[in-house]
Amino acid sequence: MEKNNEKRDNLIEVFHPSWLNYFGLFFLIVISIVIAVMFFINELQVWSYFFIFVAIIILLRAVFSRLTYTYTVTTSSVRSRIGIIAKHESEIRMSDIREIGIEQSIGQRVFGIGDVYFASAGTGGVEVVFEGVRAPSEIRDRVNGKRDSSETDEKKRCPQCGELIWIEARVCPHCNYQFEGK
Repeated sequence: MEKNNEKRDNLIEVFHPSWLNYFGLFFLIVISIVIAVMFFINELQVWSYFFIFVAIIILLRAVFSRLTYTYTVTTSSVRSRIGIIAKHESEIRMSDIREIGIEQSIGQRVFGIGDVYFASAGTGGVEVVFEGVRAPSEIRDRVNGKRDSSETDEKKRCPQCGELIWIEARVCPHCNYQFEGK
């Protein structure tokens, strides 16, 4: 069974949030550096070093934040992993995805980034979120394409009623057609 899952679970793409998602933090870095230069010109080195330190902390925050979010799309699922040491992982199988949504603020639309939401039929809410990713509509379209193809790859059509059923099924649950062999 595991070998069968390995064949179905081919990696399509692994990505992180876009650097443009951290535009606000980079803007704060620039402001901190400008203030540090102004204090340095006015011979207030202590304050200058303080604002350089603030800029470095903000930069480390942006880099660390980006690296802690990992999004994976495979042929059989979408996954979101948050964290390096302590982790929070969410996954939905392609066949269980009920809805894929995109949310973009005005700033995100300007930069071509957004959040992609994946919801399954199992719960009433959203299980997996890809935050601040570049080209969210392309990701949605690619996952929709894989979801549609995975439904037909894992299922067969009943010759009597025409319904899609699991490949492993020996009896059609809709019309009770008996399949021969395995």
